[in-house]
Amino acid sequence: MSVDLIRSSFVACLLALAGCGDSAPPAPLISGANPYEGQDLTGAPNILLIVADDMGYTDIGTFGSEIETPQIDALAAAGMIFSNFHVAAACAPTRAMLLTGVDNHLAGQGSMMYLAPNQRGQPGYEDRLNDRVVTVARLLQDAGYHSYMAGKWHLGAKAMQGPPDRGFERSWWLAEGVAPHYSSDGLSPPHHYFDGLEPTEESVDFFSSDAYTSRLIEFIDRNRDSGRPFFGYLAFTAPHSPLQAPKELVDKYEPIYARGWDVIRAERYRRLQNSGLAPAEQELPPRWPEVPAWDSLSETKRAIEARKMALYAGLIDNMDQNIGRLLTRLRDIGEYENTVVFFLSDNGAEHVDPEVLDALIMKALLLGSDNSYDNMGKPGSFVFAGPPWANVSATHLRGHKGLATEGGIRVPLLVSWPGRVAAGLRSEQLSMAIDIAPTMLAIAGIEHPGTEYRGRDVVPPSGVSLLPYLTGQTETVQRPGSVGYELAGHQAQFYDRWKALKLRPPFGNDQWQLYDILADPGETTDLATQYPERLAALVRDHEHYLQNNGVILAPEGYDALSAKLGIRDVLALIFSEE
Repeated sequence: MSVDLIRSSFVACLLALAGCGDSAPPAPLISGANPYEGQDLTGAPNILLIVADDMGYTDIGTFGSEIETPQIDALAAAGMIFSNFHVAAACAPTRAMLLTGVDNHLAGQGSMMYLAPNQRGQPGYEDRLNDRVVTVARLLQDAGYHSYMAGKWHLGAKAMQGPPDRGFERSWWLAEGVAPHYSSDGLSPPHHYFDGLEPTEESVDFFSSDAYTSRLIEFIDRNRDSGRPFFGYLAFTAPHSPLQAPKELVDKYEPIYARGWDVIRAERYRRLQNSGLAPAEQELPPRWPEVPAWDSLSETKRAIEARKMALYAGLIDNMDQNIGRLLTRLRDIGEYENTVVFFLSDNGAEHVDPEVLDALIMKALLLGSDNSYDNMGKPGSFVFAGPPWANVSATHLRGHKGLATEGGIRVPLLVSWPGRVAAGLRSEQLSMAIDIAPTMLAIAGIEHPGTEYRGRDVVPPSGVSLLPYLTGQTETVQRPGSVGYELAGHQAQFYDRWKALKLRPPFGNDQWQLYDILADPGETTDLATQYPERLAALVRDHEHYLQNNGVILAPEGYDALSAKLGIRDVLALIFSEE
């Protein structure tokens, strides 16, 4: 079998890893009368949700980074910073919660395709938004909002599973969960769709963040004189691998990272402490065990590693420039002052290391790519940052994407609303991805329909609105109880500053631990024996969470990686024919 045929028939699907959706499309999602017909939108603000992809906790300037992010930092200064905000440890489950306010298991993203036999075909494990939820885009559209989406969807890519079927009036969306940033990439070009499932015919080359921002601006401009507010969802794929960035940005950052990850990480932590975003009395935790000292690397290896992080930084810098371009356009058309902006990342930094990941999978993933030093970051390359730079992105937090540790699920949340959210506010209040949809609905003055929507049963949000807290009406986030979390067998339960955590091997021993995540965000000191009653209460709450949200835990010892799309069996068949 030729390499070209393998590439054309398989690599694009492999890159998706998740987000293809199950084989059966959902039933029609709308029937009956619009419950929001005639909604009064007088004075209703525009709502803009901006999501970065796989960006770590400290990768923006406000959170200690050396990467230049002046536009994002300006948003932070203009509103409220949430430093104790949590998402899922992977892309699609977070996106499902952001758009619905419903736990990922009830929304259809219970495991993002890492399915064990006992999970396959079960409710909540459809690997798409299922028909038990209604999106905030749909509700806002029903109430009279324009609704636009540009970027990574990752919540279903078959008929009746895309943004148009979930309430987006206009959309230009990436079907896969992973794609190159250059449209001219010959390894596996991205698959974008305008609205429905007709592929986009692009006549010019584009770079992902530039193109997504331009599309959203285009959608906003077309209806700017309608007199109706808009909901805009800008879902970047930056800085997700493959790491690719414009040369001028790579050249800008490469000398910075030639100083090495040990120096960069220590500097980030000092800035975090100086700004009050990390405990002043706590020392920086040691490097992760798999990360060598920078000084132990050869000169050649240092050059390669410095370029990896320069590519990553370039993606974030470019994303920041595009955010600035969008906000400038809103100012130019007189809409900025009436726009609420949310900015966050969908999970912690990616930890993938091609040198140790399953060889068979990497053989297909990197098939045909040119990762030579001179070609790194250009079309045709597929570069990962790797564990050492993920350790920098997490800085003092434990773990990375995929884990329920703070480094996997704690990300920055910035909320700006001129005239309504006071500038320069910082919050350590526990806040979650499921809180964003209820907050956006409250901002628009719209009530969620509850358990029934237009002829079908739906799950109401489990998150709480942050609006009273954002606008100073309350001194705390009004949450009625603790909050549960599970993905790939890793589990957590949160209440106020307390977190019960259980990690599956090889990352843990499947035993519950207890942490004070305000005093110890790096999860360095297990308090389980010191506060056994507190831990027991959280574990009891977690049992209720598992039951109430239909969580199906994979059998003990189950290897989730080997189950991805049946990759191991498919690749073994393909490569046996070479």
